[in-house]
Formats: sequence, C-alpha cells, structure tokens
Amino acid sequence: GGWCVEKLRLRATAALSRLERLALQTGIGLGALALTALLLGLVGLFQPLLLWGFLAALTLLLRRQAVDWVRCGRALLGAARVRSGWEAFALVYLSAMLVMALIYGLAPPTHWDSLTYHLVAPTRYLREGRIAVQPDVFYLGFSQNVEMLYSYVVGAFGRASAAAPVHFGIGLLALLGLMGVTRRHAGRWAGWTAGLILLSSYNLWALFGWAYVDLGTLLYGALALIAITAWEESRAARWIVVMGGIAGLAAGVKYNAGALGLAMGGYVLLTQPRHALRHGALMAGAALIVFAPWALKGLALYGNPVYPFALGGLAWDAGRTAAFTFPDFSFSGRGWLWHLPILPFAATVFGQDNVDGYGFSLGMWLLTSFAALPLLWRWLLPRERALARAALIFIGALWTFWAAAGGSSGVGIQTRLMIMAFAAFAAAGGLAFVGLRRFPEKPIMIGFILRAIFIVTLLLTFYDAAHTLVRDRAAAYLFGEIAPEEYLYENTGAYANAMQHLPAGSQVRLMYEPRSLYCPESVRCLPDVLFDHWLRPRLAGNSAEAVFAAYRAAGDDYLLVFHTLYEQVLTVSRDRALDEAFMSALEAHMTPVWSDGVRYTLYGWKDE
Repeated sequence: GGWCVEKLRLRATAALSRLERLALQTGIGLGALALTALLLGLVGLFQPLLLWGFLAALTLLLRRQAVDWVRCGRALLGAARVRSGWEAFALVYLSAMLVMALIYGLAPPTHWDSLTYHLVAPTRYLREGRIAVQPDVFYLGFSQNVEMLYSYVVGAFGRASAAAPVHFGIGLLALLGLMGVTRRHAGRWAGWTAGLILLSSYNLWALFGWAYVDLGTLLYGALALIAITAWEESRAARWIVVMGGIAGLAAGVKYNAGALGLAMGGYVLLTQPRHALRHGALMAGAALIVFAPWALKGLALYGNPVYPFALGGLAWDAGRTAAFTFPDFSFSGRGWLWHLPILPFAATVFGQDNVDGYGFSLGMWLLTSFAALPLLWRWLLPRERALARAALIFIGALWTFWAAAGGSSGVGIQTRLMIMAFAAFAAAGGLAFVGLRRFPEKPIMIGFILRAIFIVTLLLTFYDAAHTLVRDRAAAYLFGEIAPEEYLYENTGAYANAMQHLPAGSQVRLMYEPRSLYCPESVRCLPDVLFDHWLRPRLAGNSAEAVFAAYRAAGDDYLLVFHTLYEQVLTVSRDRALDEAFMSALEAHMTPVWSDGVRYTLYGWKDE
C-alpha cells in the first residue's frame, strides 16, 4: 500500500493525516496480499509456507515503505491523547467496546456464515493446496478478498479461530480511517464523535468479533471517503485511479460493494461534469484491473466472472436464483415500498438482530443523524461543509442502490449488505453534532439534551455488548473456565455435537444443514447450502427412488438431517408438498443410526 501511495505521488497532492495514511496504505496493502494469495491458489501454490514466504520477501523488498507504515501506526498514540471530557469518554467507550469484541474474536467461531462459507473457503483451499471449484458450496464462487487474508493466519496457526482477529483489525482500520478523515475536516471532537456514532450500533460491534467479511466493505467505504475528499482538494487524476482501485478491492470483498464506485463516480461527475468521460474511463479501468483476478477465477472455475449473478454458471439455474434471492421477501413482495423514501430510518426502526427483514440492530443514531445536516448547515465551516457534501452524495447514491437491490430481492433488503455506506453516515452524523454544538443554547439547550440522550444510548449499547459477552461465555472460554467443546455446544446448539458423531472415513450428505466447518477431517461433508439436496432433483422430474439412488451413486454413506431447520424451511417453501415428502422417502430408504433426540438424526442405508 505504501508503495502504491509513493508511486502515484499521492502525498504531494493532499495533506492526509497519519490516521488516514495508515488506513489507506494498509487497506490497499491487504487487498494486494489477498490478490497474491488468489493468484498463488489458482496455480496450485496455496501453501502456508509459500504465502508467508512471499509476504516476508515483499516486506524485505519494500522495507522503506514498511518503516513509513510503522511511523503512521505510531499516530495511534497521538490519536489516543485526549483534551476534553468528551474525548476521554469516547476513548474509554471505544476502547471497552473494542476489547470486548476482541475477546469474542479470540474464541472459536460459532456464527452462521463463518461456519457455512467464510471459513470453509480457506480451510478447504489450504487442505487441497490450491483454489479449486467447490460445487457443493456455491458461495465459494464469490469474490473472497477477506477469506484470502484468513488463509494466511489459518494456515500459519492451524486453527479457524485465528481468522476473527483479522476481521477485527480490518474494522479497526476502518474506524481509524473514518476518525482521521472527519478529524482532518472538522477537528478532533468531530473525529471522536464519528467513531462513537459508528460503534453505537450493537450489530456492527458484534461483527468486530466475528470471522465475517463485512468490515472489509466498511474499510473500503472509509477509504472511498478519504480518496474523494483528497481529490476534491487537489483535482489530481491519480486520485481517480485510487478510487477505481478502491472500488475494485471492495467488489473483491463483496460484489455489491462495487457500488462504492458508483458513489465516487457520481461525486466526481457532479463536481466536474466536463471531464466525465476521462474520469469515468480512468476509474472504471482501474476498478476492472483490480477486480480482474476474481473475474478470471469465476470464469475459469464457475463459468461466470460474477458467479452466480446475471450469467448463471456451474450448477445454477432459475430455481436456485429464486431460492437464493427470495424475491417474495423483497420490498415489493413484502408490501414495503413505502420504506424506500425513508429507508435508513425504516432500517433503524424495524431492523433487529436475528429478525427477518433488515436483520440488524443499528441503534438510533448511525443511519439517522445525517438528516439534521440541512438544518445545521449554516453552523458548519467551509471545510466541514466539503466533507458533509461528499458524505451526503455518498449516502444518496448508496441509498438508491440499496432501494434497487431490495426492490426485487429479499437478500438485498439486509442492512448488513450496506455496511459500505456506514462510514459516510457516521461522518455526516459527526458533523451534525458539530453543528449542534454551535447551535444557540437559548431558549432550549438542544445540543446538550441530544448529547445526553446520545450518551445514554451508548451506555445501553455497551450493556447489550457486555451482556452478550457474558451470556455466550467468550471470556470464560478465553480464561480457561470452560473447554472448547462446551463453548461450541453452548453457542452452536447441537451442531458441533452432531459433527462429532459422524463416522470416520465416510461421506455424509447434510440435509437442511448448510454449515460444514467443524466436519471432521476424516469425513467428507456435503452441505445443503440452499436446502435443495432433495428439492432440486425432484423439481427436475426425478422420482424419490431416483434421488436416493443418485445419493448412493455419489458415494454417500449417511445422511444427517437437521430437523429444526427442515421445519423452518417448510414454512417458507414454494414447493411444500415436495419438501414434506422428504421424510417419508428418507424412511423408506434409510434407517436411523444415531440421534440427539431433538435436532439431528444420522441415517444409514437400510440394506447395509
């Protein structure tokens, strides 16, 4: 990352703070490491020794840039110095929340997507020594920049629990980048406030301790804000190239995060419409070059550069598209089109952790406080208005993208897919609090009252986080009070226990169970990621007898049925009659050989 900054001579064009430089250089550098791992994996060199050997050689070659990176890192010490009670409160709150998240991150991974694909990818690739097609887990056909970073540490330490601290570090960089760009435009007080707004969200805090990938999009959202404001100051074309690179790296984390390119492009277009063609070509070209390795991987292994979207690909059809996107649960399908004009507010009010729909507990400030900016504009200084303008354009562009994505897809509704916009929302919110700070105190001290309410809600978020930490016993695990097996059982239900009862040397088809991370190394597990191991061949016209004959021909020794999720699938199935026929067909061909009595049953063939 430092090498890119140096070669593009970015320092000469904008006076970035050290916090911004740290986030920018590290974010670009992490993207380069991820793409390096991808290329090594595609040629069959996905080995921990080779990955770390390349990293060591690169560090030696770029030692001068590495020294500068360390110097930027020292800026953390300066940023931690406080000059007021508000800054002291912010430092204590943010530090406490981050420490709790890190404790979570050091415990064994237990959350759904980690067990389904985020950690399955590096585990499989490292075991096979290459990045190969994985037809049973279609998610592994996506772009996977963060999973590539997980591969470095999972390979080095030999354990999946090494991954979440990497995600934590990515989130920390995003937080620092946000605070840095806000501080550069509006001062220390605003920077600390933006950080508080970001971590006022319970679910965003939780992601700091999970081995997911969403904080990668948060990081590139913060870097996009840094790049666009740096370009605004200098109008140097090299920053357009950087924006394109950021968009490409973001799309390499999650396809939808490529929308950051639309937000940055929209800002540049509004600012310099006469140079739209030139700037658009530069940005799009840089983005395509950076994303090209993932497009190549998708095309070579899955038959689609953006698998499985738009062009289909390996083991994909219209039925699987519908099963994945849930069009019946889109904004239009739910009758929620009225949410679109007030989307951030609707997500704030109706979003709740682990609840269908937005599925994200935001807190009351993160996606709402920006709305006060028009009322407080007169109390902002010109430099503060520049950042506010950039943030509001970002918010408008990504709001539009969110509405379009959720208009036909139930998945597109999810707030978690819009984390790339959170840095812009938090920066705008920080500036709104700056305006409130200057707002006349008479006849009502509205600024003081809102800050008091803000503090109370932060303390409630802290309580929720601490309660979760105690409830899930992450600290108890970390300090050796409970064994890993007990921690996994308490936090994955009966899943981890069921995995331990799979017969060694067998192939097990998981029915209505998409998770496979803790499948024993001596067992080959075939997860049911779209709950269609049974339904898809039946919809294709195969009889029940033919389906089970195909299971046996594929080498399946056992079927493990997750009854709890099976019952949930029945409630939303478009083909309920076919899904309901599964259990009778199963009992006609197979017999139980083990059960936990409630959630899981392992079936073997009747004639064996």
